[in-house]
Amino acid sequence: MSNTLSSTLQKYIDHFPESRTYSIDDKLTIIDSPQFAVLPNHPYRCPLSVAVYCTQGKGIGRINTNTFSLTAGGFMIVLPNQITELVDVSDDFRATYVLMTDSFTEQLGIGNTFGLHTTISQHPHTNLIGRAKDALEGYLSMCKSIIPEQSNPNRLEIVTLLTRAFFLGLGYFLHQTESTESNRQSEITSEFIRLVDQNYINHRDLKFYAEQLSLTPKHISLVVKQSSGKSATEWIEKYVTLDAISQLTSTDKSIKAIAYDLGFPSQSFFGKYFCRVVGISPAEYRKAHKK
Repeated sequence: MSNTLSSTLQKYIDHFPESRTYSIDDKLTIIDSPQFAVLPNHPYRCPLSVAVYCTQGKGIGRINTNTFSLTAGGFMIVLPNQITELVDVSDDFRATYVLMTDSFTEQLGIGNTFGLHTTISQHPHTNLIGRAKDALEGYLSMCKSIIPEQSNPNRLEIVTLLTRAFFLGLGYFLHQTESTESNRQSEITSEFIRLVDQNYINHRDLKFYAEQLSLTPKHISLVVKQSSGKSATEWIEKYVTLDAISQLTSTDKSIKAIAYDLGFPSQSFFGKYFCRVVGISPAEYRKAHKK
């Protein structure tokens, strides 16, 4: 593996035996049942796109604020820099991971055409059955047979085309299986959460999001609370503190640097905000939870 991809993986994975690792240039790596270096209930950010296919056992994890359970046949995609958290995995949990760099996914050329990025953001987890399951297993099998053939000068192009074809098919499958029972409340809530995900560092005031949605803050608060069980303000606070926790537990950044990264005017403002939402100071949280 190249130093760039290898060093990224080593931050999150303790062990990936060569016989079960398939890597090509600095682009894509497939790993069967790696052992993780990250601790349960410690949020972190990974700069790679990661597809997870569960083959046995059960794993529970979070992407941003949503919790998902993976069992055999379950498939989940984590997009770059989403806040990810392991909650729990069974002793018999086994899964295959496909890890892709930005330079590789950009070459696929599928995001703008099919809206796959948006679809995955809203529906990162699905249970594959029938032809969809066969397609994934066929894709993995072909990649594993092609990648080790280093004498083949076309292997990267072949793997790229295979990956593009698979994700185009997956996009169609995800669109077909989305719930058609949509209502205005859920649409507003989904759009609000999407805006929070994109803007929470610079905008923590509800008025900003109300203006973006052409609604009043009072109306948004009511709709989001009824639709999601959390108030709009709680969603904003959740994204801010989740990012803060990720940096406190998985980086060596100073608390002052984290405060500025999250758009706070000073460490003091950040400390008061964090303590109000989480219940303890950033320093206390780091001391209690940092690996």
